[in-house]
Amino acid sequence: MFTMETAKAEDAWIAIIEQIMNHGDIIEDERDLITKEILNVIVTVLDPVNSELPQGYLSSEKLKRYEEAFLDSENHHDGINYGKRLREHFGFKMGRDIYKVKIDQVESVINWLNNCETSRRATMTTFDPSIDQCQNEIPSLVMIDFKVRKNMLFTTGIWRSQDIYGSWISNFFGLKGLSKYISEHLGIKIGPITVHSVSAHIYKTDFDNATNKKNI
Repeated sequence: MFTMETAKAEDAWIAIIEQIMNHGDIIEDERDLITKEILNVIVTVLDPVNSELPQGYLSSEKLKRYEEAFLDSENHHDGINYGKRLREHFGFKMGRDIYKVKIDQVESVINWLNNCETSRRATMTTFDPSIDQCQNEIPSLVMIDFKVRKNMLFTTGIWRSQDIYGSWISNFFGLKGLSKYISEHLGIKIGPITVHSVSAHIYKTDFDNATNKKNI
């Protein structure tokens, strides 16, 4: 387990990479891929608003796409359509007829927090056991939680599995984009963003670049 607080996301990314490369265990997964892994890495970025991309990491166009990844139902991120999962995947039936009412979890969170600022129910999920237990490509991001405290929006994202070298930065900015959207609708500032990586790992193919601190 590894926990830390940093001011900026780019500093957190470097710190996690160093921890995994120096202290991670070698793990071979079900796809026969070799990784170095640390379980339960929890990092809080205290100043997400002023966090920037590591130099040379992504173009501004890709960054914009990542920041909209959890809001856009047409945008696939890491092979999964998270926007669709959050905004129109889940639902329920009404009456005698099969009538599926799609639930927009983003708007539901905004409503919860508008109705009760101290609510502990402003939580989203992406994992659907009815289909995800039966297919190969399943969400890595499984839950996002929001709390309003001290007139700020505190955000926590939980990844069951996270490619730290290849995806942590883009995942963070996706979470930041979602937090920005919700905070603007609540009329408050973005507070700290916490990323909990249950399996924080780096693939063997990235060992050299991660060790030499080379950006993607």
